[in-house]
Parts: sequence; C-alpha cells; structure tokens
Amino acid sequence: MTKTVILVQTIVGGLGIGSIYALVALGYSMVYRSMGLVNFAHGSIYMIGTYFGVIFYKGMVAGLHLPYWAAFIVGILLTAILGVALERLFRPLANLDLMLMLLGTIGVGIVLDNLAIIIWGAEGFAVRSPLSSKPILVGGVALVPQMLLIIGVGAVLMVGLQTFLSRTKVGKAMRAAAQDREIASAMGIPVNFTNAVTFAIGSGLAAAAGILAAPIVYVNPAMSAAVGIKGFAAAILGGLGSIPGAIVGGLLFGVIEAISAGYISSAYTKGIAFIIMVLVLMIKPSGIVGETTVEKV
Repeated sequence: MTKTVILVQTIVGGLGIGSIYALVALGYSMVYRSMGLVNFAHGSIYMIGTYFGVIFYKGMVAGLHLPYWAAFIVGILLTAILGVALERLFRPLANLDLMLMLLGTIGVGIVLDNLAIIIWGAEGFAVRSPLSSKPILVGGVALVPQMLLIIGVGAVLMVGLQTFLSRTKVGKAMRAAAQDREIASAMGIPVNFTNAVTFAIGSGLAAAAGILAAPIVYVNPAMSAAVGIKGFAAAILGGLGSIPGAIVGGLLFGVIEAISAGYISSAYTKGIAFIIMVLVLMIKPSGIVGETTVEKV
C-alpha cells in the first residue's frame, strides 16, 4: 500500500467522522445563533437520538424490527419532538447570564443521561451495520460502506439545511429572527416558533449523526460526553453561530483526528485536535469562517 493510498484512506475516514461532528456542531451553532443559548445538553440529545433510532432497528420496542432507513427517520422525528420540548424548557435561560445558562443546560444534560441509564441500562450494545462490512476497493483505497453512507447522508443533510434556510419561508423567518429577534418580532415573525423549529432541526441532525455512527461505535449513555465536546469544539473552530463554520469545523476536526491517529498515535488524537483548535482560535478568535457571532440579548 503506497503512502498516497494510505493518506487518501485516512482522509476519507476523517471526513466520515468529521461529518458526525459537523452534524452535531450545526445544532450548537443554530441554537446559539437563534437564542444566544449555549446548549451543553446537546451531547445528551445526540445520545438520546441515537437510542431513539436504534431501538426500533434492533426490535427493542414491542419486537418491532424496522428497516435501518425507517428507524433513521423515526429516530430523527422523535428527537425533533424532544428538541421542541427542550426549547420550551430552555426558553427562560436565554434571558439569564452565561453562567446560569451553562448550569441549566448541563443540568438538563445530566438528567437526560440518567434517564437513558434508567430506561436502557448503563452497559450499552453494538449495532449491526445495514451494509456489507466488506470494504470497497477504489484505486487501491479500501472504503468502508458504512463510512461512505455517513459521508453521503451527511452531505445531503447539510445541503438540505442550507437550502431550507435560504429558500423556504420558514427558513427565511428563522434567519431574520436570528439576525434581530426584536425587529423580527415587530414585523410579525413568531420568534418563539422559529426558535422551536431551530431546536427541532438541531436535535434531529444530532439524532441523524448518532444513528449513522451507531454501527461503528458502541451505543451507550456515556457516548454523549465525547461527541458533545468535540461537536462543540468543532462549532467553536468554525465560528460559533455560523452554519458554514460548523460544517467546516466539524470536517476539519475529523480529518485532523484521523491524520493524528494514522501518522502519530491514536493515544494523542484528542489532544492534538484540541491543540490545533486552540492555535487556530489564537490566530483567528472568531473561528475559521470568521462570521460575526450573535451576542446574547
């Protein structure tokens, strides 16, 4: 295997993991942009969303074995409903200072983690991939089908989100409310409704990330912490509050991790990725994309 083949294979793997981070980072950025709220319960929403999908795929709900694609949709819809409920719960926090906001969201995240332990247990389980485990060889590069599925579906969701925000009436209302909620409200835009839609979409994207990742990770309540932190770091790296920034930050974070693991050591993967993130922010505090973030009102 040549060095070029190894590099390409590493980058493809990094883009797969990065797509997971990007989908999670989008939830952080969308909520921050619309409500000025830093939602540290988002990692727990990712974990709950993963369970919502895989329990139907594994037949853990009244023995109902749904196809992977159907479980994927059901998981996203249930998590979007959870997101709407959480938006109503978090709404008062948007008017508090940052410390109370963080304590409130972290507390809700802990509650969600413990609910998952009570309902599904602390041990977790593996999930069978709906695709073949046999790698696809392209020019000597071995591509794992599930990883290609993550990249493909992730790209569709990201493009779909951009299209929704720029082309639809609700999407334009969400952007207007995020830009200036008082003026938007004065113009008749239902700001609370757009915030609820934002939470629903962000939560749904997190669930999509978790269900896609389920066949390559071990599903358990503790999975919320690692991906939650990396998703937030990716959002910061790209520029918190920026939709393109969340995508760029997530993909870059995944590629850095994969290259670090492949060429240095998997033991230093997390540290190296975060060191690079800090260095980038020291040079460009607003993140790679450099979009001006929304100040909390």
